[in-house]
Amino acid sequence: MQGMNAAMNPQQVAKTMQEFERQNARMEMSEEMINDTLDEILEDSGDEEEQDQIVQQVLDEIGIEVSGKMATAPTAHRGALGEASKAKPAAATDDDIEKLLAQLKS
Repeated sequence: MQGMNAAMNPQQVAKTMQEFERQNARMEMSEEMINDTLDEILEDSGDEEEQDQIVQQVLDEIGIEVSGKMATAPTAHRGALGEASKAKPAAATDDDIEKLLAQLKS
């Protein structure tokens, strides 16, 4: 044990650890300040709401009512398109495949 104490100098190790703790605390404070600053910069500033209000005001001035007409706008029909591709095809026989190949070649 005395050999280790002589080789490592416990007072110097304690001093180094204290300096490390001090620098680590300093780094944590800097990191927290940077994170707070970035959060403030990247925080939603409300510009989108202001833009939406301006667009709505312009549309109101020229007499376009978007929200009322959207309810009566046509929608896409579901069900008819693509149903054939969802259905499982019947097992093709060798003759069917040969006929399709002949049609493709001609």
